[in-house]
Amino acid sequence: MYRRPPAKLAAQKVQQPPDDPWRSGRARFGWSNFRRGRDHKLHFPGQQPDEKVIKVLRKHKIFLLFPALPVIGAFAVLILLLWASTRFASLNFPWIWLELVDSAVIIFFAIWFVWRDGVLWYLETYVITNKRIISSRGLIEPTRQSTPVDKIKQVGVDLDNFWGFLFRFGVVHVYLQGGDVIMSDVPMPMRVKEIIDTIIEDLEAKKPKEQKAPTPDIPQVATEIDRLSKAKEPPHLEDADEHYAVRHPERRIGPRRTFGGILHIPSDVHYLSGEHTVRYIQRSRYVLYRKLLLPVTLLLILCPLAIYGPASGIVADSILGPWWLFAGLAVLGLVVSIGLTYTNWADDLYILTTRRVIDIDRRFIFFYEMREEVEYKNVRDIKVKVHNALERLLDIGDVYIELAGTPGVILKTVDHPFLIQDKLYEIQKFNDRVKEIEQENKTKAELKNWFDTVVSSLLINTQMNGAPNLYNLELVDAMVRADEFGFQVVVVEERPTTDGGAPGTVISQNPPPGTIISPGSEILVILRQ
Repeated sequence: MYRRPPAKLAAQKVQQPPDDPWRSGRARFGWSNFRRGRDHKLHFPGQQPDEKVIKVLRKHKIFLLFPALPVIGAFAVLILLLWASTRFASLNFPWIWLELVDSAVIIFFAIWFVWRDGVLWYLETYVITNKRIISSRGLIEPTRQSTPVDKIKQVGVDLDNFWGFLFRFGVVHVYLQGGDVIMSDVPMPMRVKEIIDTIIEDLEAKKPKEQKAPTPDIPQVATEIDRLSKAKEPPHLEDADEHYAVRHPERRIGPRRTFGGILHIPSDVHYLSGEHTVRYIQRSRYVLYRKLLLPVTLLLILCPLAIYGPASGIVADSILGPWWLFAGLAVLGLVVSIGLTYTNWADDLYILTTRRVIDIDRRFIFFYEMREEVEYKNVRDIKVKVHNALERLLDIGDVYIELAGTPGVILKTVDHPFLIQDKLYEIQKFNDRVKEIEQENKTKAELKNWFDTVVSSLLINTQMNGAPNLYNLELVDAMVRADEFGFQVVVVEERPTTDGGAPGTVISQNPPPGTIISPGSEILVILRQ
């Protein structure tokens, strides 16, 4: 039997058409988000030609433990049933039916766990490539966000709680130009930060240097263009955190002021890109003095009384032990009360940032915290209310930040309320003003490059294609000079002169020097007689 050679069989194979990215029904992010190619590297739909997958992240697997508890519990019950069926086999009990029911429950919970939690966990991915960070999640209603690496300004990490510190998972906050990407509950956040920092450094090293537009050779023109294109200085708001030390520079950006006194408890507030603290506002000391009046008065009365009682004989020797115990506990309670009162006052704080107003009220160091915040873009009005003559005399009042349709934030009993109102209005207009100046400076820079390029090109073209200067040249030299530029010299006439110049030299030419004329044109000259 005749068989065709393998070469002919290979030649007859149908060539597969290349994958069309616009083809309807083409696989996107779904069940098979990634595949490992023949190059042993990960690939995904929509991957760019020069793009390489560096890291694929999902939430830490510890977050699958709690949803899997019903499956684990049902499986534990099955083990107990199997043990009981063998241990108490002599009893006339339907162990097999209980085992079948429990097995069905295990299957039901397992299917529910895979569909409800396992699939969502698997599809919620963060893909870090050498060009971008891709965030995708969802199966029925998938969402996808792509962030170019060159827009990243800074990367911060945070281990939010004890479990995050124990199992090494946390938050990676990627600060962008005009946005943020927050990867929550990912394993080894410090390692992820190092990967992103390395990608940014490699990208900066490979980025070509920006070519500067040529400067016109005429100094006056170049100076005038520089003057007109001079960038405006953007407005600046004071930074209230510049006086505080940076304790953990690798962490997410937030207020540097700590809470809890000597405990230095960091704040849970995290800033977005371009946001910083403008001012910390404390409630007036009048509030602190008012709350401390009673415990301090009792302490001043109790201390002398505790010593005077035994010394004067009012307290009998038989009850000195209980007396000193009671007095000591009372003094200790008053001292603790004064300390907690001061800490509560110090930790009741208002933070004005470049983006929002944050009201933080902490009680008893770390046992209670309440936080409210409002963005400036949602503020409808800012009002000040002084309740009585004493507050007016002490320059104390309440600042009401009102929103449209929703309750706002009240800065209660603060010093200098009218100055705070002016500062809030200033910050509210700051962001819009910064955007206007940045756009204006960007336009000026583009126009400067355009004018520098155009004027330099005009000067070069004028020098090369314009009529050369033939004045005071002899006829032969003038013809050679004109021929270098592709022009011809035609003598119109000779005129006598009284300036003492050499006969036969050029005293006039038409067109004048520098005039742009087409190649091969004639330059009419007049010679000295």
